Amino acid sequence: MPNILSQVPQLSSQLLRLTLLWVAILIASVVYTLFLSWQLENATGIVRTADLIRNDLYRLGYAFTIEQPAQEKIAVDVQGAVWRIDHELTRIMVGDDDTYSVMAKDERIDKLLEVVDTKWRQQVKPAVLRWHEGAAFTDRERETFLDQLFILNQRIEQWTALIDAEANRNIVVLRYTQVALGGVSILSVIIVMWFLVVSVLRPLNQLRTGIERLRASDWKTRVHAEGTQEFSQISAGFNDLASHLDDVYSNLEKKVAEKTGSLAEKNAYLTALYGLTAYLGEQHSMDELCESFIARVMILAGAQAGDIRLINEGRERCEIVWRKGLKEGCCQSCSAPMQELYQKALQSPYPLTLKEQDLPANCICKDYGFKLVMIYHIRHKQKNIGLFSLYFKAQRQPNKGVDTLLENLGRHFGAAIENMRLAALDQQLAVGQERNLLAQNLHDSIAQTLSFVNLQVQMLEDALKHKNKEQIDDGIQQIKAGVQECYDDVRELLLNFRTRISNEVLDDLVRSVLERFERQTHIKVHLTMTGNGLSLTSAQKLQAIFILQEALSNVRKHAHASTVLVSIKNGDSFEMKIMDDGIGIDPQLLESRKQRHVGLSIMRERAQKISARIEIESEPNQGTTVKFILPREVRQPLTAL
Repeated sequence: MPNILSQVPQLSSQLLRLTLLWVAILIASVVYTLFLSWQLENATGIVRTADLIRNDLYRLGYAFTIEQPAQEKIAVDVQGAVWRIDHELTRIMVGDDDTYSVMAKDERIDKLLEVVDTKWRQQVKPAVLRWHEGAAFTDRERETFLDQLFILNQRIEQWTALIDAEANRNIVVLRYTQVALGGVSILSVIIVMWFLVVSVLRPLNQLRTGIERLRASDWKTRVHAEGTQEFSQISAGFNDLASHLDDVYSNLEKKVAEKTGSLAEKNAYLTALYGLTAYLGEQHSMDELCESFIARVMILAGAQAGDIRLINEGRERCEIVWRKGLKEGCCQSCSAPMQELYQKALQSPYPLTLKEQDLPANCICKDYGFKLVMIYHIRHKQKNIGLFSLYFKAQRQPNKGVDTLLENLGRHFGAAIENMRLAALDQQLAVGQERNLLAQNLHDSIAQTLSFVNLQVQMLEDALKHKNKEQIDDGIQQIKAGVQECYDDVRELLLNFRTRISNEVLDDLVRSVLERFERQTHIKVHLTMTGNGLSLTSAQKLQAIFILQEALSNVRKHAHASTVLVSIKNGDSFEMKIMDDGIGIDPQLLESRKQRHVGLSIMRERAQKISARIEIESEPNQGTTVKFILPREVRQPLTAL
């Protein structure tokens, strides 16, 4: 077909050639007619000039006949006539772009023009000038001058007659050219109409007929509109479309069945993908994840066995963490060769296919009848986490769709494993941080109290040795107070660490903490809550309650206050103030203890976890104010706690 199409002329090239030919003929005809018109105009101008020369010659002859030779008696402007004749003859002889130079020169015209110019300049003009200067002429000279003047007029008449004849011929040629141009125009219209009929209208009618037959369900119809290359291409495309429609109509049921099977297969793959993804997104143990994952991929791929191997970074090898359909000793005797294959699989971006001949010679898998092993990746963000292998007892046809799906499932499984590891690390980090905070609390409260009690016991021993009753009684009272304070601290810590946030509202949590504080310390607490801003997240609520508890603990231990005011304003920003009327503290002393005071450090660390800040204002005997501020920039809209 391409060879046939290359031999058919193109419609565009034919139209271009016809257009160029017509334009060339038109331009040539117009140029030629303009040329003839210019020649006619120039011939008319030259004849007019010749008439003027003859008129001047007649006037000179008439004046020469009747006038006296005295210059003052001559009525004719002799010098003007001579100048005009000289000028016109010179212009005609030399030629200019406006007149004679455009004409096609004739040798006869040129010869006559030379004769006229010679006779004028050598014979007539000298005599006229002599006569004008007053020279006397004899009768013989007068007759000779008049004869020369007559001959000059005759030559000019012959010269103008030749020019008129040339002009008449040009007129005839111009008429024939115009007639020919009209004929060419009519012929061009006929050729264009014939070309349109043959090259455009006829192929279009054939195509329209073919389309109507297709509409009538005649799938065997074909067209042969091959007038030009464009229509040949359209005809070939039409025939291909008709063949395709014929094939589709003939095999419609088969194609529908194939498409239905393909859609069913894709739907099954998507269902498996969504189901496994949803399962991996739930909370499960590692064994549950591995068992469910390998069972699902085995069903999806039609495998008889499978295993999961994760990379042990310490030992730099893949180790089995779960198997299904395999006995305990399978693949253990050939572990070294298999490890090399697993390393090869990890380095490859594609699944690794191991046929029976590719397995190690001593592989027990052959004894269990496995003919094919497919090894897929378990990855997360381009990081190899492990491999999972599927074992088949029969050869399996390559299926790129299934392999791609299994690779994607391996990525989801890798993400689930990595998330479990990150969750475990986060939990360990959170436990470590809380243990650190607990240690700081114990150091700031119980440890210091026990140190004080230990010092009092030593002093009591010394008083017992010296039998100093007053010192003994005072020591016993100090020990009892220290033990009571230690007991209160332990109880407060236990109650604080038993606080559960879960889904409780912040208002209820704050009121519960304040009621417990009032029961323990008998210090009056006033609470004000305003604003209807965004709810705090669970992490924000937890840290806010811990900071409130720590601030109240400092009030109990150090402030000697009788009243505490807690103000919570929940607007664009969240602000909580804990104000007491206690003894306060010197700002300079507060600044110096900023790094060493465990309670203040704990509050600041908790605030930093949620990008909040702690501000403390205090003056001696003016009480203390602790501000907890959560800026608007770090607050997030929350749909559910």
